[in-house]
Parts: sequence; C-alpha cells; structure tokens
Amino acid sequence: MTLRDVAAYVGLSVAAVSRALNGHPDVSEVTRRRILRAARRLGYQPNAAAKTLVTRRSHLIGVYFLPGATPSRFSEPFVSQVVDGLLEGLSRAGYDLLFFGAGTADGAPSFLELASRREVDGAVFLGLRTDDPRWEELRRFPIPSVSLDVPIPASRAVCVGSDHLEGSAAVAEHLLSLGHTAIAMINGHTAAPVSWERLTGFSARLQQAGVHLRPEWVVSGDFTEEGGYQAARRLLSSAVRPTAIFAASDLMALGALRAARELGVRVPEELSIAGYDDIDDAARAVPALTTVHQDRRAIGMTAASAAVQLIEAPDHPPASRLLLRPELVVRESTGPARSQGRG
Repeated sequence: MTLRDVAAYVGLSVAAVSRALNGHPDVSEVTRRRILRAARRLGYQPNAAAKTLVTRRSHLIGVYFLPGATPSRFSEPFVSQVVDGLLEGLSRAGYDLLFFGAGTADGAPSFLELASRREVDGAVFLGLRTDDPRWEELRRFPIPSVSLDVPIPASRAVCVGSDHLEGSAAVAEHLLSLGHTAIAMINGHTAAPVSWERLTGFSARLQQAGVHLRPEWVVSGDFTEEGGYQAARRLLSSAVRPTAIFAASDLMALGALRAARELGVRVPEELSIAGYDDIDDAARAVPALTTVHQDRRAIGMTAASAAVQLIEAPDHPPASRLLLRPELVVRESTGPARSQGRG
C-alpha cells in the first residue's frame, strides 16, 4: 500500500496526502483526519527512507554509552530505568533510539563520526566523564545533544538530572537532626560534576551548623560497591572513626554496609550510613538504606522531551539545564548519634 493508493482512495493529490501525514499546518484538520482514517483503513505505513528524504530527518537519536554507563552495565537499575523513560518519551514523539558503544580506547571513533555514520538527528550522552579524550570535540559538536548530569560545552546542548546540591543538603540536615557531628563522606571521582555538587551541598549545610568535614574523612569510592567497601574499611579502621558516613551513591553505601558488617560495627547503633540514588537494592539492604530518591524514569522522559525540542524547535530550545527535585527517603540505616567510635 503506497501513498498514491491513499491519495486515490480519498480523491486528493499525492502532495496533499503527504503534507497531511507529515503534519503541515496548511492542511485543514477535517481533511487531515479523513486522510489519517483512510491510511489506517488501508494499512498504509510510511517508507522511512522516503520520509527521511522529504523531511531531511532520520528520526533517530544516537545514545552514547560511555565508560560510566557501558552496555555491560545496562542491567544496573539507574541506567536501565533512565533509558526506559528515554525510550518511552522518544517513541511517543516518533523517534527511534540507536545505541553506540563509544569506548575511549585508541582508535575509537569520534562522537561526530558515529553520529554522521548513521545520520542521527540528536544525541544523548550517558556516563560522560570530563576527562574523556574527546571532551574538546563537544565544543564543536553540531548535533542537538542531551547529557545526563554532565553539562557539556556544545552550543545546542541540554543537561538533565537531579538537583544534587539540594539532595545532598537534605542528607546533611537529616544526619545533623540525629545529633551527628563526626561525619565522613565517600565521594565518587573527580571526572563527574555530580561528585563536586554532592560534596558542595553536603559540606555547605554542615558548615551552616558549625560542623566541618575533616579532609581525611572525605575519601573516594569511584561510584562502585567495591570502592565504597574499601573506603569504608579505611575510615572505620582509623584510631578515631566517624559516627556517620554519607556515600554519594547507593552502590558505595552498600559497600560501606558490607565493610561495617565485617568489622563488627553495628548499623545504625554505632554507625549511620546514607546513600544517594535509591536503587532497588537500597530498600532490600539489611538494614534498609536511607538514601536520596531520584526519579530515574522521569529523568529519562525529561531528556527525551529536551532532545525533541532541540530538534524540532531550534529557535525555542529548553533551558541549558533541567533539574528535577530529589527526595530524601529515611530508612533503618541511620539513627541517633552515639559516642564517637574507636577503631
């Protein structure tokens, strides 16, 4: 069934039917509905290649999986639920997703090379790091782009994520309300802006209450469970140990819980632990983890909406950064402060 068949069925020109199906405003709504009914009745499906030639759009969005979110980690709750929202939002708008495994090894194609090869209309970056060797390329990246949590320097780009300053400040407020003053933080890595944002929001709220993070109690866990485990072991094996630990991701917090269990430190009786993200395992942990909830599906749908607006309304792009409000979720892993522990 072709466009010509639909045109013959409704008694209109091929050009008129094409304009109606492609949403041109010079077609009346009555005529458009008649043509759409006819197309459905006849089982007409537009030819994607022909549509691309007419509209100069592929209706493809390239999703770059980078070292922080590689295809092998697609099953992780944070990544999969963001992609789920992204897929739903873009599908509703008539776009398909094309996933790029864009590693950073020598000889890896440039961002633009991958995009040009498949003629994508837009790009979404997941797991981007500021130390990526192709970072400077983004300053000249001409394709409408959306990034998760990492603002990029491209001229047509939007960064989508949570308000990490607010979320981490809420954790600080919660620990302070429980009487904690000997507080440590397990942060991510320096190539992630969220590490700076979560540290800044957390330490600023503590300072307002007259509590200062000791430099030796701010350690890196690289956003991994093993990193959080090793960092917590160091903190809990020192001569003077904290009574509370804020880990900048739930994976690191789960590692900290394991370290405390192995060292015989009771949570929350002797040590409070809080995380960030509210992945599914946070509620299943023993004890269940206090954390900051990010609506990952909403983040994905917001990213989809931003990408579509950048492509279809270039004169009215969204704000350069779109932040969703996080929510503190208090569970069993945090409790009132006790006397400062000894290693």
